[in-house]
Amino acid sequence: MSASAPLRDLAHEVLELSRSREQLERRALWVAMHALKPPRALVSYAMYTHVWEREIADPAWFRHESGLARHIEVQLRARLWKARYIPDDEPVLPTVWLHMPHPPGDDRLWGVALPSVRTDPLGAYKPIPPIRDERDLDRLRLPAYEELPDEAASLRQQAIELTGGLLPVKFHTDEIHYGPFEWVVRMRGMDNLLYDVVDRPDLVHALMRIATDGVVGYHRAREAAGAVDAEASWSFHMHYDACPEPGNRLRDSWAYVHAQSAASLSPRMYAEFVQPYNAEVAALFGKVYYHGCEDLSAKCRVIKGLPNLRLFHVGPWTPVEPVVECFGAGVALEVHSHPTNVLFAWSPDQVKADLRARHLAARSAPHVLKLCDVETVGDPNKLLVWADAARTIV
Repeated sequence: MSASAPLRDLAHEVLELSRSREQLERRALWVAMHALKPPRALVSYAMYTHVWEREIADPAWFRHESGLARHIEVQLRARLWKARYIPDDEPVLPTVWLHMPHPPGDDRLWGVALPSVRTDPLGAYKPIPPIRDERDLDRLRLPAYEELPDEAASLRQQAIELTGGLLPVKFHTDEIHYGPFEWVVRMRGMDNLLYDVVDRPDLVHALMRIATDGVVGYHRAREAAGAVDAEASWSFHMHYDACPEPGNRLRDSWAYVHAQSAASLSPRMYAEFVQPYNAEVAALFGKVYYHGCEDLSAKCRVIKGLPNLRLFHVGPWTPVEPVVECFGAGVALEVHSHPTNVLFAWSPDQVKADLRARHLAARSAPHVLKLCDVETVGDPNKLLVWADAARTIV
């Protein structure tokens, strides 16, 4: 694939910006946050690139319409746009990200297909569970880490040529994530599980055992294959961290542990059916981010027992005070604003008042003020209103 002059120019701009003093200082802020010693609260708008492309970007900006070149161009232009217009603390990093090619097959990971049906055009879905009773457990198998090395090498070389070799090119290799319970939901269905935790607890534990063994084994296999990269584990929540080179061990990396579909389970049920299994996954990694948009003010005392827990999601539905009381200054908190209210309901004064209240409630703990889960923007200027308000508060 021949080099692209527009992509080379964008790559050069991203590379130079990533090396600037301001961006290096931003990296240091996140290292300090994850060491639980930040000089101040941080501010982060986690921008989804597909939303930026669909709702913010001007189509006239782009020089490539499809394929790998378009994929890279969207990445680079989105980073530059955010750096110019959103005054948060996220650092600009130079890496171009590709998805590792894996063998096809709907049943390749778990031995059974895990289909779902779309319930609305914007992405909501409902699993069609293949596990009806204990006899179906024999149909399941533990997933193996598999990749297509020749296709990956070709894809990487194309990306290097398109960007003139200016930027590192890396792969996201993980297909399995860090939440065994969410796989059980796909296997059995949440509506069934709400009955099962009372009527068939042995079945739930059997499924959680299979899912946890699968997740743990898959990540160990990724590590053995040299497919782990610490930078790939940072995601929208852990924007930068320090790690020893080459950073290809699980203990160099973060785990994004979660069980959001268990929102309806009581803390006691969560402690029985989710926490012990999540703890096995968490123990593999150097640091753990726990994600859950539901109210976690009661479950946080259970989740506190996760090994290596370092960053905890305090969603808009979670009051800050009981979480601070639970963790003290021993875990950094990701304190979220309500995205729908910020973008479609509140005035600028209301946005600032909410930020101030949540910031003051978290002031004794290391924390980041966060705007995330923005799937539609409306007026992009409201992103700037939120970021400006957050920066004036911290």
